[in-house]
Amino acid sequence: MNIQQFQYVLAVVDLKNFEAAAERCFITQSTLSTMIGRFEAEIGVKIFNRKTKPVSVTSEGEVIIERLRIVLNEIDSLKNVVQELKGEMIGELKIGIIPTIAPYLLPLFLTQFSNRFPKIQIVVKEMTTSQIQHALKIRTLDIGILAIPLEDNDLEEQELYTEPFLVYDCTTEKKIAKISIDNLDYSKLWLLEEGHCMRAQVHQICELSSQNPKNEVNFKFESGSMGSLLRFTKASSGITILPYLSTLDFSEEEKMKLVEFERPVPLRSVGLLTHKYFVKKQLARGLKEIICEAVLDLIPPNVNGKVVKPIE
Repeated sequence: MNIQQFQYVLAVVDLKNFEAAAERCFITQSTLSTMIGRFEAEIGVKIFNRKTKPVSVTSEGEVIIERLRIVLNEIDSLKNVVQELKGEMIGELKIGIIPTIAPYLLPLFLTQFSNRFPKIQIVVKEMTTSQIQHALKIRTLDIGILAIPLEDNDLEEQELYTEPFLVYDCTTEKKIAKISIDNLDYSKLWLLEEGHCMRAQVHQICELSSQNPKNEVNFKFESGSMGSLLRFTKASSGITILPYLSTLDFSEEEKMKLVEFERPVPLRSVGLLTHKYFVKKQLARGLKEIICEAVLDLIPPNVNGKVVKPIE
């Protein structure tokens, strides 16, 4: 077996077509099929079911493919180690970021980061916490930006910043100074859909499982979009809970509906996550430095409270 065979297999997996995979690999379809057939014969496992259209992967093949991705990523890691030793900053950096952070944090650092490392191709994708964890472990992702701690032994966490939560209250025109967690009107509280990191954090803040009475309305709203959540909260005269950075671009009218929590103020820590064997250390350091500088003057100083551990 050889690296080329690994690449041919993954090309078919990605494109689900032998002809398209052969074109990507700049070889004939017969050569590609022959090389993959030899690999399957050598390991004694059928990776592809060629009778289906598009071509499908066997259950045994799924296991082999996951290991092939890890092997190829380890080879890339070796190249990255050599590049760092030579002081060369070239190649690709794949960053995963959760949706409740992405639209508010990315504009603060992405341009400066790309300017500092002009020869690095930066690929950014919005992903859930569980997707980021899995992608980091199989080495298809370099860096994750998400709420921490996760306490995963295979991954390393570096805190970037901590931000408080605010209440977005559309139930009244009257401005409230501050509110305690216990005084929230849970019957009018709207959240993101199940499985969303922010929903889990808000559940932890409010302990809704024991405190939330029956909702007063006869419908259920689920959304993975912060924008949709805000619009619906406003339209239904409800309330929701938001991380601080997501409110910076609010209009003056919207800011009038923001209410701070009384102490202890609920917080979330946002961190940079990498695999424990991650080798692009210089890029990670540069990214952390730029993000920390970008948010330094935006987050309120001396915010005391409890850090809410995210659940995915």
